[in-house]
Amino acid sequence: MTPTTGRGIFRTKHGGLLVLAVSAVLAALPAAAELNEAQQRGKQIYFEGTSPRGTDITAVVGDEAALLPGSAMVCSSCHGSDGLGRPEGGVIPLDIRWSEMVKSYGHVHHDGRRHPAFDDDSAALSIVAGVDSANNTLDRSMPIYQMSQQDIDDLVAYMKVLEFDLDPGLTEDGIRVATVLPLSGDGAAVGEAMRQVMEGYFAEVNDAGGIFGRQIELLAVPMAQTADASIETVREAFRTESIFALVGAYSVGYDEALLGYLRSDNVPLIGPFTLDPGDSFLDAAAFYLFSGFDDQARVLADRALADGAAANQVVIAGPQSARSEQLLRAAIDRVRKAPGDAEANVETWAPGEFDTADFAMKIAENGIQAVIFIGAQAELDSLLGELAEREQAPRIYLLSSLVARPLLDIPAAFDKRVFIAYPTTSQDVTPRGREDYSRIAERQSLPREHIQAQLAALAAAKLFVEGLRRAGRDASRVRLTEGLEQLYNFDTGVTPPLTYGPNRRVGALGAHVVTVDLTNQRYVPVGWYEAT
Repeated sequence: MTPTTGRGIFRTKHGGLLVLAVSAVLAALPAAAELNEAQQRGKQIYFEGTSPRGTDITAVVGDEAALLPGSAMVCSSCHGSDGLGRPEGGVIPLDIRWSEMVKSYGHVHHDGRRHPAFDDDSAALSIVAGVDSANNTLDRSMPIYQMSQQDIDDLVAYMKVLEFDLDPGLTEDGIRVATVLPLSGDGAAVGEAMRQVMEGYFAEVNDAGGIFGRQIELLAVPMAQTADASIETVREAFRTESIFALVGAYSVGYDEALLGYLRSDNVPLIGPFTLDPGDSFLDAAAFYLFSGFDDQARVLADRALADGAAANQVVIAGPQSARSEQLLRAAIDRVRKAPGDAEANVETWAPGEFDTADFAMKIAENGIQAVIFIGAQAELDSLLGELAEREQAPRIYLLSSLVARPLLDIPAAFDKRVFIAYPTTSQDVTPRGREDYSRIAERQSLPREHIQAQLAALAAAKLFVEGLRRAGRDASRVRLTEGLEQLYNFDTGVTPPLTYGPNRRVGALGAHVVTVDLTNQRYVPVGWYEAT
């Protein structure tokens, strides 16, 4: 079946393709059983610490019996979204899955405490009195909650189904994920190639048995003509489909809007394809592959200083715009960390009013040895020509995203004196990565164009699968996030090694720097530099 253009969702599984209307409500992958009203109320108490009935919930904490609102001590923060509990700071939260609590032979805990199986009444007592089913006092790290009997009943009702209340898109034998891609218009070739790569990789995983027996299903959500319309398409897909995570989405130009929507439900965003993720994503379950412009600018500043320029011999230059000023600030702050009290020079101009001769004169007058240039390609060409005529050749540092064409025809005076930051290069593709890609390319008949976008899509798919493996059989969005946060130097074979953490959402946090070898007409790698 040939994919249609416009607003549709492309569903792929085992290499197949089906075109569906966004508004269709589908049952191909059954959702978890719906919660009844009491369980829904209990779920709010468990995850938010607030009562749907509007009554007060208070947590009594520690030996000092400090009183806190229930929202400050929510059950899920210790016991998790699945009830398993995860050790932290020497505290071992109990496994409160109902199937575990009602085991007929009871329990013996690590501290020797013994008790029989729980029932409704003893479970309620553990919540409001802090004792187990044998009336033993629970660890004082467990708060005692003050709430109405109705709220207690609702919470116990939810505890009974907690382990079966799976995240959207997750069933016992399947995981449904989505991507957002340009599937029509000028970018259709890029989007289709990315979709095919992810489809091919997931098909290989499925053919090998899936992840803990679960088969991965991919929905391709088409981007619209504008950022706002694309977000609305994503909203509609999440309203009508059961989706676990967003993988390899093409988010160029609407990263902030996409994050704003996804963070409200803590939907994981894995390996989006973008030029610049920005800096405001640490509170979201987003995991980017490559550094944005800010971090690349920091790398350039580090490189300029490492090449021998003192802080006051560096000029950071760019047009007066909000985005340019943010990049200038990133480089300035980096240069300020250099030893001594010297400050970097800063040069800005109104858009379209770059005075090449005046700037070149200031470079000579101030003894500038390094120029971190954030301007347009035409402005750069003009500057290099002016400097060459004046027989000046300071080192020039550039972001690859601002270089519109190769720089192999610039004045000879700048041979190996121009340096460009790239988030990824062909050096990142290992023999194993090349083999993986070639195998999928043959299976999917991939095009020879848009290779970088295809490799990014492959990396995103690999990252997601690794996160699922680490999440385990009892996978959830929270466990997926926790699994990805533990990755250190994860080798995708097609990107720099990826490392994440609770406070790190960019896997390859840094940039490659290359220099322009005019003699041999090629770019020569200088090295990989961390942006930490």
